[in-house]
Amino acid sequence: MKKFILFFVMNQKLNDYDSAWKDIIEVLFRDFLDFFYPEISKDIDWSKGYEFLNQELKKIFKDHKVNKKYIDELVKVFLNDGSEKWIYIHIEIQGYKEDSFNERLFIYNYRIFDKFHHEVITLAVLTDDDDDYRPDKYAVNRWGFELNMKIPIIKITDYANKIDELEKSNNPMAIVVLTVLDSFKAKDDAIKFNLKINLIRKLYKKGFDKDRINSVFKFIDWILNLSDQYELKVRDEIYKLEGESMPYVTSIERIAKNEGIVEGKKEGKKEGKKEGKKEAAINLFKEGISLDIISKCTGLPKNELEKLINKKRR
Repeated sequence: MKKFILFFVMNQKLNDYDSAWKDIIEVLFRDFLDFFYPEISKDIDWSKGYEFLNQELKKIFKDHKVNKKYIDELVKVFLNDGSEKWIYIHIEIQGYKEDSFNERLFIYNYRIFDKFHHEVITLAVLTDDDDDYRPDKYAVNRWGFELNMKIPIIKITDYANKIDELEKSNNPMAIVVLTVLDSFKAKDDAIKFNLKINLIRKLYKKGFDKDRINSVFKFIDWILNLSDQYELKVRDEIYKLEGESMPYVTSIERIAKNEGIVEGKKEGKKEGKKEGKKEAAINLFKEGISLDIISKCTGLPKNELEKLINKKRR
């Protein structure tokens, strides 16, 4: 049975974004291909499902000496013509120019071919903000020998003049792209806060299912990362949007951990004891955070928090 592998590369700033991108790919795989590579998506028989083959990737790269800054996914899919194909998705977490980028993609492309002896297709989505950086070719031409690799590249900055189209799209990847574009404008927490709130509102209005909301929310939350003060205000705004139902608690868990609340609950540390929680609650209230959110963070009942706040005001 003839097989091929699609090798996908995503170039992004290195930070804690890797898990967010990994989640986007694994949860929104079809949306991802529908949005960036619709012709490929049309060839896939989605009714037969697909399979992520992460263990196979470990076999490919276990001896490859590289500075590991990447998320790797190997996905097996079936085509409409009944044949089995493999798609290799390689997400690169870095946002700077790399002179050897296309050479490295050629090496990875060959390593996959050498392992599986199937046709390999390499794609790339670049999320850096340099419009001129488009490493889409690798070639060797000498003494009659020719080797040419052309990579179909998607450049996120190309969507900057398609904002209206992104706003109208019902594909969750459109909000992912808007998030990356907004991250280029976010110079301080005040700007990032407004951008983040607007993106979350757009996400809610689309009416996506829970998995899509959680995945895109996580992406927004990590790409537009804020200080604890602003993150709690974001949680406050989300609470107003959805009441008791919080879509994703990434930032709240991080802030609670910083306050010592999470560790205290799990391990009985001093910071997590009731007095420590009360002190944390007072600090959060001073930052303008609602009692509902403080209650979620600390685990203290709302009526107890009201008494605590009133006592401090006397």
